[in-house]
Amino acid sequence: MKSEKAFDYPTMEGPAIYRIRVRGRLNTDLSDRLEGMHILNLQRNDGKAESVLEGSILDQAALAGVLNQLFELHLPVMAVDCLGGPNNE
Repeated sequence: MKSEKAFDYPTMEGPAIYRIRVRGRLNTDLSDRLEGMHILNLQRNDGKAESVLEGSILDQAALAGVLNQLFELHLPVMAVDCLGGPNNE
C-alpha cells in the first residue's frame, strides 16, 4: 500500500510552492519581476487568454509582492493555490 505524503502547510516566514492563474496573457520576460516564477500562457476553450505562474516563493511577503505586480499589470487573479511548503518539493 502506497503511503501518501502529508501536505506541508506554509508559514508566514518560510518558502512554499504556488500556482497562480490570471486572466490575460503575461509576457514571459516578466518572470524575474515575479520572483522567477515559470509562466505558461494558455488559450481557454472560450477563446480567452489565461496565464499560469508556478514556482517557489520565499515567504508570504514575496507572495504579496507578486500579487501586487499582477494588480499593477491589470491582470485579474482567478486563483492562488499553495502546492506545499519546503518539505513537499
